[in-house]
Amino acid sequence: MAGIRTFIALEMPVAVKRQVVFVARHLSHLGQMRWVRSEGVHLTLKFLGDVEENRVVDIVSAVQQVASKFQPFALSTAGLGGFPRLESARVLWLGVEGDLEQLRILQGRIAQKLEDQGFERERRPFFAHVTVGRARRKPVRAIAENATKWRAVNFSVDRVSVMKSTLRPEGAVYTPLGYGMLEGGGSEYPGSDLQIVS
Repeated sequence: MAGIRTFIALEMPVAVKRQVVFVARHLSHLGQMRWVRSEGVHLTLKFLGDVEENRVVDIVSAVQQVASKFQPFALSTAGLGGFPRLESARVLWLGVEGDLEQLRILQGRIAQKLEDQGFERERRPFFAHVTVGRARRKPVRAIAENATKWRAVNFSVDRVSVMKSTLRPEGAVYTPLGYGMLEGGGSEYPGSDLQIVS
């Protein structure tokens, strides 16, 4: 039986989604990228892979327990970058600035909580970014010379989402399974505060 392809993320506000669409339009003449659709824009905190359906409640509970200890904090989008590098990008992204220390702590505690449940530890260090597009075949070398300094978009982080990823020919479709709200305190075990999307 196939599991649910699951990841933990910060969903982006409309202003950031619009910026991603704007960047994609500015670079669309390159014609070699698969651009992220606006409804799929997010910042991944941890990818879990295929998860058994009966584990989703425990995952959301873990995320809620961690998130409830944090106050909302501010981030903003930054410059254009790429993996492995902008000059030969396979993945194109917008960087993130602001309270990165809080973001790293939040991500680290969520990752640890899920590792305690048996999920695998990430091999690569966490790097905050918002994916804009992916190269269809070979790295895109023309990106760097077409890159522009984008105006920063400020946004507040006030919840963490547990997301389902459904792979389709036209691209992945993301659906929220549950949320952990940043409340700045509260019970270690929130109980009735647990928010599951049914």
